[in-house]
Amino acid sequence: MNQVSIVIFMFLAGSLIALQGSVNSALGKFLEHPLHAAIVSFSLGLVALLITSFCLKSGLPSPAKIFSAPKVILIGGLLGAVFVSSVIFCVPKIGVANVVMAALCGQIVLSLLLDHFGAFGVTARPVDFKRLVGGVLVVVGVILVSLPRK
Repeated sequence: MNQVSIVIFMFLAGSLIALQGSVNSALGKFLEHPLHAAIVSFSLGLVALLITSFCLKSGLPSPAKIFSAPKVILIGGLLGAVFVSSVIFCVPKIGVANVVMAALCGQIVLSLLLDHFGAFGVTARPVDFKRLVGGVLVVVGVILVSLPRK
């Protein structure tokens, strides 16, 4: 895939975050607790990943391989649980757009830093003027979307 195709793909995949926030929030209301919704969401996600893994014949990693990994790179699932639970909790309070924009802003700011320092083995991409302006525009966008309506 070329870079434009990947960006378009990720635009579409990213749009699912808004949908996920909406349906998980509705599930949280239905189940009467945001953490219950997160548990159901992650459980169904696990089942989908297991089925996909077996259909693609990729199997599962051995426990030895998992336990030998550096502990810091095993926190992805925990980070996802915090994010999904936070979205489920916050969407009913401030709306999907505000939640997604604030989350996107946090993602942009941290991703610029991670890229700049080449964290976790990614290729370092220093923050230059263009990337800094893009990040500032996202922050301004969050502020504009989050301003109370009059």
